[in-house]
Amino acid sequence: MSTTNTILLTTTVAATAGYLATSAYAVHLFGRLHIDALTGLGNREALGILARRTTSRRGGAVGLLLLDVDNFKAVNDTHGHEVGDVVLKVIAARLDSLRLPGERAVRLHGDEFVLWLGAVPSDERGRMVAALRVAAVRAALTRPIVVDGLRLHLAVSIGAQTLLRRGVQLSALLAGADAAMYADKHGRRLTSLPTTGRLRDHRPGRESA
Repeated sequence: MSTTNTILLTTTVAATAGYLATSAYAVHLFGRLHIDALTGLGNREALGILARRTTSRRGGAVGLLLLDVDNFKAVNDTHGHEVGDVVLKVIAARLDSLRLPGERAVRLHGDEFVLWLGAVPSDERGRMVAALRVAAVRAALTRPIVVDGLRLHLAVSIGAQTLLRRGVQLSALLAGADAAMYADKHGRRLTSLPTTGRLRDHRPGRESA
């Protein structure tokens, strides 16, 4: 191989290595910015991207579900944050497993999650779609969660919101769902905690998903 070809090859390899390193860092950075570290779900930033992409299109409506765990603080206070983190991971996994095409599970913060429904019909059918998704999510998330033999029965409050998507703001969707969620919370059963078992010295092990 000539000296010129050797130089060209070396330069190409170096450039390719630099590109791959830059690309890998970009992927890493995107993950840090858009993925929740505890659960692996998308975060609020990822939800914002979804909303901007969907609401920029014409016609139809968009919807989302907003949910939280009733009295989740009692789980942390009674059994410790390690158990609480396991509970959040199980909830996240269950919510993610329920996704239909076009939907996305997101953790906003704490014990608050969103199921982004994406495009839905703009009439009563859209609200029916959201109501059916509420029922499915509630059924999945209220199944008992077992952490190293500790059985927890959780209640969740869920609010749904659908709006015409052209120009709609994510904040409007979240505000409507938040109001519906707190209306749902009234009369909901609070989280049920076991009356026996270890408390703050409890260490999470196997959990049921």
